[in-house]
Amino acid sequence: MNLIELFEQFERRRRPLSVLAAFIILLLLVGVVLLVYFTGGIKFVYSHSMYLPILLAGMLFGVWGGVLIGVLAGLVLGPWMPIDVQAGEMQPLQNWVYRLGFFTLIGFFAGVFSDLSRAYLRHLRWLTRHDSASGLANREALIRELSAEFAERSGSDHFLLLVAFENTREMKSVFGQGVTDVAVSQLAQKLSINADHQQIYRIAPAQLAFLLHAQGPAFIDLLKAMVQQSREPIIYNNISIHLDTRIGYVRLNDVDMSAEMSLQSAESALVMAQQKARDYMGFRPEILTRVRGNLILLGELKEALEQGQLTLHYQPKIDLHTGQVCGVEALMRWHHPVRGLIAPGDFIPRAEQSTLINQVTDFVLNQVMQTQRQWLQQGVSVPVAVNVSTRNLLQPNFADRVFALLEHYQLDARLLELEVTEGALMLDMERTLRELSRLDELNIILSIDDFGTGYLSLQYLHRLPVSLLKIDQTFVHQLPDDAGARYILEAAIGLAHKMGIKALAEGVETQAHFELLKSMSCDLAQGFLMCRPVPADEFLEWYQQRGGLYP
Repeated sequence: MNLIELFEQFERRRRPLSVLAAFIILLLLVGVVLLVYFTGGIKFVYSHSMYLPILLAGMLFGVWGGVLIGVLAGLVLGPWMPIDVQAGEMQPLQNWVYRLGFFTLIGFFAGVFSDLSRAYLRHLRWLTRHDSASGLANREALIRELSAEFAERSGSDHFLLLVAFENTREMKSVFGQGVTDVAVSQLAQKLSINADHQQIYRIAPAQLAFLLHAQGPAFIDLLKAMVQQSREPIIYNNISIHLDTRIGYVRLNDVDMSAEMSLQSAESALVMAQQKARDYMGFRPEILTRVRGNLILLGELKEALEQGQLTLHYQPKIDLHTGQVCGVEALMRWHHPVRGLIAPGDFIPRAEQSTLINQVTDFVLNQVMQTQRQWLQQGVSVPVAVNVSTRNLLQPNFADRVFALLEHYQLDARLLELEVTEGALMLDMERTLRELSRLDELNIILSIDDFGTGYLSLQYLHRLPVSLLKIDQTFVHQLPDDAGARYILEAAIGLAHKMGIKALAEGVETQAHFELLKSMSCDLAQGFLMCRPVPADEFLEWYQQRGGLYP
């Protein structure tokens, strides 16, 4: 048990302990008086025993206690206590008055020391339960309150809510560290209104929490009001600043767990709300499983790269009018020793949000170029497309890295195609344009992947040095019945042709898709109808058997 915990134990039992201590101090006081008297009087050293009750009083009751017992001790050893009991000699006035003053001073200083120590311990205890910058209660205080909440919950629904704002880094980079503390304080004031003035806790630099009691329908209305309220601008140095907030919550009535686990559940819901760009999200058991799985999977991904668990499959791109194989796309496969085959969609999107994607892309580029060297030795020369992410394009010297690999493997740059999604292009368009222009200068083929699903502005499209638009398979799968999908396909194909580039349709799975796209003047097609993604050696055999033509 540390000093603060000991202090807390004493404070909780202060009243009964104070009564007991007062009784002991008075008993000691009487005991010392009797000791002095029956040992012969004040002239002997036994009078110094009076320091014990004086110091004890000062330590336990502070200044007023120390002074009171000091005065009382001075009086009981004062005018009525003889210097020598046997001789009956009484003390002169200056003798006992001096002792009275000295005892009082000892009690005063003991009390001052005690009061200062107690104030310091109270401050330390406050710091253990509060955030010093904002004055709000902290995570430790929330855990204590949650423990009490589990013991007392009844009646209405009990919820734990976490509110976080996501643009912290951007704010700090412009205004400094202090802006976060101001934002938290102002956000807490806003939320306290909707939270019926409940205690609000700061459990992370940009994260608040509070407990709320409400019925189901009313709770949803409160959530919506909180989202709107939390996104009103804060004021910092007379400047209005927007907060991007998300809310994660857990209904405590639904969970039978500890305070720590309930907080962990709410944090899992908040993470999922942030990943899915939802205003708010409630906890469900599968959320925790998914978040845990994502973290474990990322932890295993680096090991998978080192142990050769990742491989590439290749799917051809077919010219709809000539049947010629114009290229292939490299698609990743993860053969996990325990989980079996893991689909790219289960780990690539999460890897793209981390720095691991740079290692993944390096691995793919190396594997692709090694494979192309082998194909060239067999007389097969086809461009291979590799998907690159936002982080790849924003990585310093990404283009230089690609150039170095092409030189290392002695490959023509026109045998490499880099596919970029619309989302990656829009994150930092100016920087992306510069990087793509450098790649284009070396004659690397560039294409836009999943066209039609993102938010690519037409004002940027004509500036991109791309030679191919890949139309997302979502629209192809809806053919021929969905007229809207057909109009979008026709518009995308027409746009590509007017820009002087080709259009490729993904997800071609039936002959009807193939013929309809051909009639719409689409240039290229890719899908299971022609060939599923296969390992490099199987693609080589497939290509050679057909002489590079489909069917």
